[in-house]
Amino acid sequence: MLKRKWFAEDTFARREELTPGVDVAPEGFEEYLRGKLGLQVRAMPPFQRVRYDIQCESMRTGHVYGIFFDRSSLLAEPEAVLSQCELEYLRSRSVLDHDKDEVLREMERIDNWLRDYLAARGWATEHTFYSKRSFLRDTVEARPDLAQSPRPTSKAGGRP
Repeated sequence: MLKRKWFAEDTFARREELTPGVDVAPEGFEEYLRGKLGLQVRAMPPFQRVRYDIQCESMRTGHVYGIFFDRSSLLAEPEAVLSQCELEYLRSRSVLDHDKDEVLREMERIDNWLRDYLAARGWATEHTFYSKRSFLRDTVEARPDLAQSPRPTSKAGGRP
């Protein structure tokens, strides 16, 4: 599965596209992005991501939302960490057309509850739209020595 996101800055709404069935070996991924998708590519340092997903459904509307807890840390600099909680609209189980404003109102209600819950436990320090891409970019700009060197290619053509 290839997840592609488009955004010029970290904001609430970001365009996203999921493409199933993409089969590219790690050493061919950069070329796939450049050749097949016509993208400019800059490798970021490898990082570890631990994610916990919670899905909740509104009994009133049938809308399903995701609450995602992420902890990302750079492999070369484990102290460089981004911990975040994200709220997303996922889908609706209703067969009726849904009102975009209704989804936003419901998300705001969940967001307010979530902020209170996290703050009560001392976990919330900021409310931003800061992305993992920006975290990696900002970390590399502050520490250029962490920039990823090109991946070695496998002569056997296998996956590492």
